[in-house]
Amino acid sequence: MVLDDQTAQQHLTPEERRGLLRAFADRMLLKVTAMDDPEDLPGVERAVRVAAVIERLYSRCDRAEHHKPDPRKAEAERATHEEAAIKAQVSLANTLKWGDERRQTLGHWWEAAQKAIETPVPQATTFNQTSSTPPATQKVIYTDMTDDFEAARAGLVLEKRAAAQSAQIPIPPLRSG
Repeated sequence: MVLDDQTAQQHLTPEERRGLLRAFADRMLLKVTAMDDPEDLPGVERAVRVAAVIERLYSRCDRAEHHKPDPRKAEAERATHEEAAIKAQVSLANTLKWGDERRQTLGHWWEAAQKAIETPVPQATTFNQTSSTPPATQKVIYTDMTDDFEAARAGLVLEKRAAAQSAQIPIPPLRSG
């Protein structure tokens, strides 16, 4: 009876597969022991190869039986995943709650911002303007903020230095003993 590999893996549990593999190794061992002893070098090599294959089959079955999944470990992993999912749900609920509270706090400002986003900006039309000409662009005014940035950076360095000096702990004197 020939089984397709995918069909066998879909319908057999790992225990059933290990049982079939062990039964196959048992049948091979019985056939090998029923054979006559090899008389020449190629026969000895063949017998050694067959014995090695049988030994590997038994070794694989034994190793698989010793490394069965621990149900307590699987339960612990499931609990960990459930805990992470609950934390994610709580975090999402807190974020949504914060968003709702923020909207209520902003009140009419929030509604005005929503209306500004939803309301399309009317296009300025000029007399005798055809649709093939691009609309006029407004002149952009750039403001140099370099001095402001440098002043803020200098203030930040002074604050960091003051915080570092206040955080220093004096070293206790050595005891002679």
